[in-house]
Amino acid sequence: MIKTLGFVVAVAAAAATMMWAGTGSAASAGCTAGVTKYGGATARVFCGPATATVHTGGKTFTIRQGSCEKGAKYLSINVGEIVIGTSTKPKPEYFGLSIGKLPFLGGSPASHDGTYRSGVVAVDHAGKGYALRAQAKVTLTNGRTRGTFSATQLTGGVVTGSFHC
Repeated sequence: MIKTLGFVVAVAAAAATMMWAGTGSAASAGCTAGVTKYGGATARVFCGPATATVHTGGKTFTIRQGSCEKGAKYLSINVGEIVIGTSTKPKPEYFGLSIGKLPFLGGSPASHDGTYRSGVVAVDHAGKGYALRAQAKVTLTNGRTRGTFSATQLTGGVVTGSFHC
């Protein structure tokens, strides 16, 4: 059941990612946003000022070059490159976070700064995808342009960190 829920959340996040392929920040130096191929699979590259710093298993890493989509009732952050499907190459760096009432998925609104317990977080680092449970704790600050998160891995560990748009 938990694996199925995690898969559904990942598919929903991927669908959101592809829908917002044309939105977000303008391209940054050395980064070309858009849909591309990566190891035979479809991928989406995000560009812009958004970054995420992640802490897990005694390691800390930062993923750069991303965009934020801030709606009246939600916030969605995508940093790096997400692969949709199976690739012949190791996964690229990616961080994704969605919180609030998304236009196509529903949910409880996240229309102001505060702490919410319904976040969806996805992390790929050093070729590894982290399987995280839905219902991540997300705290939004600075007009919903910064925040922190905490998510539990399906294997029992915890992934925490911060992000900014």
